[in-house]
Amino acid sequence: MSKRIGVTIATLMASGVAGLAGPASAGSSTAQQVKPPACAWACPAVYQPVTCTLSDGRVLTFGNRCEANLFACRNGVKIVSCVEGV
Repeated sequence: MSKRIGVTIATLMASGVAGLAGPASAGSSTAQQVKPPACAWACPAVYQPVTCTLSDGRVLTFGNRCEANLFACRNGVKIVSCVEGV
């Protein structure tokens, strides 16, 4: 049986792993915050409608799955499920 070990950048930085965030922070005692990745800013113009249920309970239809993901990212919600078609 194998175990998964999760290591975050902040954990590595706090333990003094050199080179992870550049030479200036290798010996630093203060951990820097890592920004989450930015949301995409565009999706392909392909019409493949999906109807998605969001973590806040809303059910919305989008032009394609990329647009659904973009909406969720920008609005801080998660997609619970999606069904293709309208």
